[in-house]
Amino acid sequence: MNIDIRVAGTGEDLQKRLRLASGLLLAHKIRSTVRDWDGTLCDCVVVTGDDLFGQRVRAYAALKQIPVLTITRANDTFDPATNTIGDGAPLNLYVRAFLAILQAGDALSRARAPVASGEDRIGLLALSRALADREGDLLAMVDGIEVHILQSSGHVAARSQQDLEQAKDQLGSPGWQFRDSNGKPCDSCYFESLDIFMIRAGIRYGGMLPAFPVAEYRLGCWPDLGTAPDLVDPLRIASLVAKGHRSLDELAGLTGIDQSQVSGILWGFRAASLLVPEGRRDTLASRPESKARMPYANVFQKLASRFGLFQKSW
Repeated sequence: MNIDIRVAGTGEDLQKRLRLASGLLLAHKIRSTVRDWDGTLCDCVVVTGDDLFGQRVRAYAALKQIPVLTITRANDTFDPATNTIGDGAPLNLYVRAFLAILQAGDALSRARAPVASGEDRIGLLALSRALADREGDLLAMVDGIEVHILQSSGHVAARSQQDLEQAKDQLGSPGWQFRDSNGKPCDSCYFESLDIFMIRAGIRYGGMLPAFPVAEYRLGCWPDLGTAPDLVDPLRIASLVAKGHRSLDELAGLTGIDQSQVSGILWGFRAASLLVPEGRRDTLASRPESKARMPYANVFQKLASRFGLFQKSW
């Protein structure tokens, strides 16, 4: 399990104590990161009770249903009823406090986000399943990094390019958590194509994923790979699926691409909501909020044909 702890209005010495306590959570199979409060969602925020900034953060966190641990100078004990702890309390009490906060936080997360947690799944697979049959946008979190999955516009967004790159590196690892996105990304966020983001992850981690059940899906939208001219293989696979090919062996044989890579690309398609269940009539492209996503029978398919991605033998 991975958790994200933020601190507000605390001094350097107290932050060191908090980092030591968070490190002891490893004994409970919990990995944690401690960072300064920046106003975004997290698993727990630690504030100083007699600090004006800390008081404002505590009020904001209560509004957003983020669990708060308040540091006081009154004593050196932990009070689970009020989630307060003395600044000089021993480290084991800080660990106990974090565990109590996390237990409450898990309940809050389940209440406000009835989507699957990817704690025990590979990141890309977890995203594919969390996004299945969802029309709304999603907030994906891992190791303190937050990524907005914007199905409505076909983009992913993060606070910085570095965060987005770190998220890519984690798509082959477990520990992802998901919540409904209840607000638009910040104006200064870094954006990238959702299709490119997911398909590159599928290519990178295809060997770690189970065989994609391609027979159960059809192509609902054509991949938007206009800014990634190197991604030719996914276009070839998309053209075959659009023509009705529903076998990994067949797709691999017709393209000459390794079967695990074909499967990984298809998982990328699914995570980008390009594939829909075979029995479903609608496509994402037909939804008003997804007008930016093109159905496969359009000009892009014609361009693919023009450049030889559709071959008559297929």
